Amino acid sequence: MEKKYLTLKEKISFPLSAFGRSGIYTIMTMFYLVFLIDVAKIDAVVASSIILGGRIFDALNDPLMGMIVDKTRSKWGKMRPYLLFSPLPVCISTILLFLAPFEGSAAKITYAAVTYVLWGVCFTIQDVPFWGLTSVITPNEKERTQFISNGRLGSTFGGILPALLVPVFRQSSLGLKNGYLVSAVLFGVVGAALSISIFFTSKERIEPSTVTPTFKETVREVGQNKLLLLVILAALLGSTMVIANISADYIANYLIIQGYTDFDVLAQTNNVVEAYKAGGFWIPRGTILTTLTVAIGAGMIPAMIVFPMLRKKFDLKQIYIGSSIFGVIAHCVCYLLFMGDPGHINIYLLWVCLFFMGFPLGIYNVITYAFIADSVDYMQWKTGKRSEGVCFAFQTFLSKITAGIAGVATGWILKIGNYQEPIADNLDVMGKQILAQQTPETQKWLLIMVTLLPAIGFLLTMIPMFFNDYTGKKKQKIQEKLEERRLHNTEN
Repeated sequence: MEKKYLTLKEKISFPLSAFGRSGIYTIMTMFYLVFLIDVAKIDAVVASSIILGGRIFDALNDPLMGMIVDKTRSKWGKMRPYLLFSPLPVCISTILLFLAPFEGSAAKITYAAVTYVLWGVCFTIQDVPFWGLTSVITPNEKERTQFISNGRLGSTFGGILPALLVPVFRQSSLGLKNGYLVSAVLFGVVGAALSISIFFTSKERIEPSTVTPTFKETVREVGQNKLLLLVILAALLGSTMVIANISADYIANYLIIQGYTDFDVLAQTNNVVEAYKAGGFWIPRGTILTTLTVAIGAGMIPAMIVFPMLRKKFDLKQIYIGSSIFGVIAHCVCYLLFMGDPGHINIYLLWVCLFFMGFPLGIYNVITYAFIADSVDYMQWKTGKRSEGVCFAFQTFLSKITAGIAGVATGWILKIGNYQEPIADNLDVMGKQILAQQTPETQKWLLIMVTLLPAIGFLLTMIPMFFNDYTGKKKQKIQEKLEERRLHNTEN
């Protein structure tokens, strides 16, 4: 019988911390591009370029942070010190993102770029050791798989919460700009309070290597880590897989709400709520985005729950390729169902589509962390050194760079599709913002953005995985050798 290491406190606090962090991360990924375009009034391509540029700069910092973590030696371990001191800077920088204090074009672009880079640096300091903790908290692979799955579940639930509350705040009497700011304060403070809990409950059980590699050695060792390189390539090729989460706000406003808004009533009453009610739909206008996000989450959650069960029958390579094929099919079917009239989408059918589209995203949400954890073992087998910080730095690198690429793709689709941004001062009699009415051609591009682009991502991401040979008997033998080394080191 395999030895168990994790305590109940660790099992509870890790998904709880992930929940808090995800609220912060999601308000940035889901709403920041929208905020820059609709509130700060920055051109869509410029706004998406700010995000991509910030992501690239931030991504370059990830390996550096990984090396810093690997060189860290403290009474708390190599990961945990950063989990204590990073939550406050993350909270403050999140609030700064949604201030938009300047009006001039150059000033507001500069402010957006600087604060976005600052946020990225602060989040990296926390993100690398947070997920790196999964590789040192237990040497038991089955425990590790379940631990990662629980963390990703907590992260998914935390990501749903902004979709529930941000639309409520921005459509309240606070107004669009202050609604975003209040949301940032709320998720920043709550996220910081929850994310720090893992520091007080966790323990690092795998001893770090006695010798830490130099930068040159790290680069060479990463180059020898075939599994890590394949995971990096697969993630980059599949960047557009996550575009539905980034674009959900546009889909809610212009493929659903616009279709159920009676613009004749709007012209007569200048009341967006009454115009929407006149459309005859029973779901409140302010909760449409929430239902779409929940539908995706409803597909992701069971995927993450069954992932440990799938691991008992299939290896990571098989699960990755199988779920990617599922993702291609689900997204293409959704496009075919709605391509005829994207401006009048049946929301009930869309919920079903989003559920199935969410399932492969749920698998992807967990499996990349499992691959990265495996790559740490692979590197130790190959070089004799464990570099958890550097390996998991590439996970944070990938999440940022892929979201940046997806954001740029979103910006370009909006530009190509002639998206009309709302006018800030265009308010109805109740003080609510009147969204621009998009043309049928623009709506077709919005549909392509959340169906065919992700399908292409799922198709491309499979290619590198066909070259992954760290499976089956080879992986089993490597794991046995590593366990022998650990026992030998413990006895000595």
